[in-house]
Amino acid sequence: MRLPSVLRDRLTGRTPFRVLVVGLAVALLGALAAQLGGGAFAKAPYQVPNDPGVESELGIRVSQATLVADSGIVEIRYTVLDNQKASRFQNDVHHPPTIRSEQHGGSVYRTALMKQAHDLRPGQTYYILYLNNGNSVHRGDTIELDTMGNHKLTHVPVQ
Repeated sequence: MRLPSVLRDRLTGRTPFRVLVVGLAVALLGALAAQLGGGAFAKAPYQVPNDPGVESELGIRVSQATLVADSGIVEIRYTVLDNQKASRFQNDVHHPPTIRSEQHGGSVYRTALMKQAHDLRPGQTYYILYLNNGNSVHRGDTIELDTMGNHKLTHVPVQ
C-alpha cells in the first residue's frame, strides 16, 4: 500500500525534525525550571534559630542538629564565636547542654564532647555527640537545647 504523496512528504520531510527539536526544547526548559525554580515543591532551606543569650553565654552558635548512626546519636554542630567562652563550655564535661524533643518530651543528656587538642578558633565548626537514649529525638522533630544557665535555644530542627 502506497501512502498519498502529501502524507509521504510530511513524514519524510522537515516536519518530524521540527517536532523533535521542539520536543527537546520543551524538555530542556522543563528540566531547567524544575532545577532552578522549584516553585511549590521547593524544599525550605535548613535554618537554625539564633539566640543572642545562648551565643553570649557559651560563645558558640548552633548551626545544625542531625541524627546519625542509624538515629542512635544526635550530632550538634556549632561555630565558635568567642574562643575563651567556648573553651570553658567545652571543658565543662559535667554540665553539657541537655536536649529535649519538643514533640516527644524525651531528654538526651549523655554526651561525648569532641574536644580538640588545640585551642578553639573563632569561625571554626566543632560538634557534640549525644546518645539518643530511648529514641527520644526523631528526624523532623524540633529540639530545645538547655544550657543549664539562663538561656535555652528552642525550635532547632533535626535532620
